Amino acid sequence: MMRKDRALAPLLLPSALGVALFYLLPFFLALRQSLTGQGGGFSLARYGEALGNPMFRLGAGNFFLFALIAIPAATALSLGLALLLRGTGRGFSLLFFALLLPFVVPSGSTAFFWNSVFGLNGFINRLLFQNGLEIVLWDSSRWSILIPVVLYLWRFCGFFALLFFVGLRNIPEEYYEIARLEGAGRFTLFRKVTLVYLAPTLIIVLLLSFVCTFRISRELFMLFGKYPDQNLYFFQHFLNNQLGSMNLPILCAATVLVTLAAALAVLPLWRAGKRGSDSFVMRGEGNRAYRPRRQGGGHTLLVLALAALFLLPVLLTVSNSFMSPAEVTGRYSAAVLPQNAGGLARGGLHFVEPALLPAQGTVRQYAAFLLEPAYLRMFWNSVGMTLPVVLLHTAVSVTAAYAFFRAGSGGMRGLFALYMLLMVLPVQVMITPQYVFFRLLGLTDSWLPVMLPAIFHPIGVYIVRLQLQGFPWECIEAARLDGAGEGRIFSQVVLPNLRGSVLLLLLYTFAETWNLVDQAVVFIRDGYRLPLSVFLFGMLQGDLGLLSAGSVLYLLPPCLFFITCLLWFRERREES
Repeated sequence: MMRKDRALAPLLLPSALGVALFYLLPFFLALRQSLTGQGGGFSLARYGEALGNPMFRLGAGNFFLFALIAIPAATALSLGLALLLRGTGRGFSLLFFALLLPFVVPSGSTAFFWNSVFGLNGFINRLLFQNGLEIVLWDSSRWSILIPVVLYLWRFCGFFALLFFVGLRNIPEEYYEIARLEGAGRFTLFRKVTLVYLAPTLIIVLLLSFVCTFRISRELFMLFGKYPDQNLYFFQHFLNNQLGSMNLPILCAATVLVTLAAALAVLPLWRAGKRGSDSFVMRGEGNRAYRPRRQGGGHTLLVLALAALFLLPVLLTVSNSFMSPAEVTGRYSAAVLPQNAGGLARGGLHFVEPALLPAQGTVRQYAAFLLEPAYLRMFWNSVGMTLPVVLLHTAVSVTAAYAFFRAGSGGMRGLFALYMLLMVLPVQVMITPQYVFFRLLGLTDSWLPVMLPAIFHPIGVYIVRLQLQGFPWECIEAARLDGAGEGRIFSQVVLPNLRGSVLLLLLYTFAETWNLVDQAVVFIRDGYRLPLSVFLFGMLQGDLGLLSAGSVLYLLPPCLFFITCLLWFRERREES
């Protein structure tokens, strides 16, 4: 066993070194600083200051409330969407595309849409006013926590639904047939068969949904900036703002506290997921994929309605980009202007008038945006950051996942558990230790502090390892008996069968890196080096038409990559 682990070491080494350098070492530097008092000796005073800070407590409480609402809602909704996908025939590709598109759309591309929904003159207040109800200041009301919940559900439910859909396809149809012969009804089938054999996937979805709750801060940053209303102030805002004022001792203590809280929240899920995954592998081999039944017209209408709902933010963003500047201003301006004087207004407040088609189409806004020097520079900044991260992260993650899959020692299992803990830590928590680390190296105000941690992030190892759990061992043993070494087994036997998880990893990494905001704001001070995601945030208060054109151009690369992945997935589905 030890000999095999040594043979796997070269495959694991790049990932392990990257995790040690850019995650573990920065964390221990932050831990040391958090335990150092003003006189240089050991002290816990920093933790008392962090826990006693009212803004930290406010942010932590708001985030806990958000997660308490968002995670169960997303789990239930995504499971329902997966069941709908399983029973969808001709409309499968449309619904699949609509559900997953929000996951890859950059936050800056749809920020204007969500601002026109929840703003004072937004679409919701328009409906309230039309029905004789009082309008609401959504970003400062008692209902404001619903804003990040809605954004979270729209962005991540499709991705979770895909995970559930794959889990549903791995449940043998024979189990349903036997239960039907025993007189089980639809509810009994769902409770006794679907939920039981979907349990490992449910644990995975709960774990990833916890991870994704931290990513909603990008949307909040785009919509409300660094200092939102107190009801929308999360602990991520506290961390970013404290880092801006260079209050590193309290930040390091807050980092350790959030890490401990995340570990306590995730450890039970990880242990349950490990037990469930092991049993799933034993019963999941040779499963016959579920074949959708033909559905009626009501089912088709539901599929079309859901697809339209998930596509609406993108469709309206594209539509706005082809409107003239006067039309965009007239439709979305809160002030009553000559071009919107005939629209719906109350006391000088004009309500938005969205439209799927422009009154008179034009491409002048695209030309104006493309001639903007800052756009081209920051677009290529985004490309220069994203492509190396995507390629290197995929290569490092795939090889490390295979090493963890093949290794059998307790040390390797313990190391994988450490990877899982680091995976669930939010970006905002690790930014502080990484800032301390890269400042010691003199590498701040460059792309390296943004790119290097992204290349070695453990989540890629986890994604690939999930698919490897169901890989048939007999194929590996046959290759080993033929004299193949670990490198040959990996490259010729395992890797060709990992196309699904590799494409999913490419898509995930591309979307995350193309959409990064927090790391760029903290590490990059020079405006000439910023990515386009940060630039679009600065345009929210400017020319709305120009912003719409820039948003469409910014979402094109991830959407084109996503469509490529979708075509591949459809081809594989037809083959099965």
